[in-house]
Amino acid sequence: MKRNQTIRVLLIITLIVAIPLLFMKGCQRLTRTIYWSMDCDQFNIDLIEVRTGIDIPKISRNYCELSPSQRKVSFQLHKSGKDKAQYAATYFEYTGEHLFSANGTRKDHQWFATLDT
Repeated sequence: MKRNQTIRVLLIITLIVAIPLLFMKGCQRLTRTIYWSMDCDQFNIDLIEVRTGIDIPKISRNYCELSPSQRKVSFQLHKSGKDKAQYAATYFEYTGEHLFSANGTRKDHQWFATLDT
């Protein structure tokens, strides 16, 4: 094998290994940025999904309020009827008259969510 061919093969192998590694690190960094985001605009719904595990479908946001240790967000789901009932049953527990709730604790935060149907 000639020297140019050897260099070309090594370069191709390096690219085959480096590109997926860079992509995975970039995704990991994006997830970390979303997880620690503290504003009401960028990544707001993604942050809630990452921290709670609740999938949030298409919504209209009513308000968002931030404090140093707490985030309060209210939004309207674009689901109705059977879809809304199935969504509520998947992520929440029934707590009374049209009200569902879910909560959880992780090593660095606690969360509480309610769904008023």
